[in-house]
Amino acid sequence: MKKTTFFASVILAVLCAVCALPACSKQVNYCDYISESRTDIFVYRDDATEIKIHCSKKEQPFSADGYKGEMCDLVEIYVSLAKNPQELEVQVEGLGGEMNYQAVTRQYYLSLTAAAFNKSGVEVALTADGKQQTYTALSVKDGKVMSCEKAVECVAEYASELFEGMTSNGLFDGEIFVRLLYDEGCYYYVGVCNKEKHVTAFLIDGERGKVIAKKEIQG
Repeated sequence: MKKTTFFASVILAVLCAVCALPACSKQVNYCDYISESRTDIFVYRDDATEIKIHCSKKEQPFSADGYKGEMCDLVEIYVSLAKNPQELEVQVEGLGGEMNYQAVTRQYYLSLTAAAFNKSGVEVALTADGKQQTYTALSVKDGKVMSCEKAVECVAEYASELFEGMTSNGLFDGEIFVRLLYDEGCYYYVGVCNKEKHVTAFLIDGERGKVIAKKEIQG
């Protein structure tokens, strides 16, 4: 009788564990909550000219409010020149237009609704006051640089308490920004924004995924 009771208890425990498995195994894909991802950067630089091209997917309109909006493709072009012309036009892979001068940053800027360039280099034509010159801007990424999605996974593992604290009933209560950065090497900025517009920002190595710095930002 005792043996029967023992086996019944074991079977009941196993059944309870099996029933609990679906709830425990349900994991959140934090990449589904990315509202901005800068996936590539193209750069050209010489003594007189600097060209930077950022390729991203970003919610429009962009707002750091903890909610992911509708995403769209975005290409942003930045040009710095030793001598500024009255007018500057840019063409990149058949896309472009007249650039706007930004006095604060002392550079020209143009944003385009266009998909990222799936190549290692792009041709850039600059027309300054009617005179055109062509340059080749190269991607800063190589086979060793991780993706935006992998960068988020690295941060989610490092800051597991933060992510778990913002997760309830299989849903993540916030949005995530992930931007490729370049400064003689590739890095990622990963920002985790809650509904109170508070951002916990991380800077990580673009190849190893190691967290270099962390900062709290109140929106």
